[in-house]
Amino acid sequence: MTGCSDRSLLRVLDERGPARVTVLAGELEAHPITVTQHCDDLQSDGYVRRLSADVYGITEDGREYLATLPE
Repeated sequence: MTGCSDRSLLRVLDERGPARVTVLAGELEAHPITVTQHCDDLQSDGYVRRLSADVYGITEDGREYLATLPE
């Protein structure tokens, strides 16, 4: 999996559960700063939630949004 799109990021969180930014960055082959910025944007929309300083989890709204995103 490559890239830090809404779909790829939300899919990883949905499949793995809450994860550290460094784990997400490795899985998505993206820089941790890019992942953090993307997670912050998704958090603003209510699709992810910051659980600690560097751990994010998907919300129910995030799961619903993920279901609407094209493959």
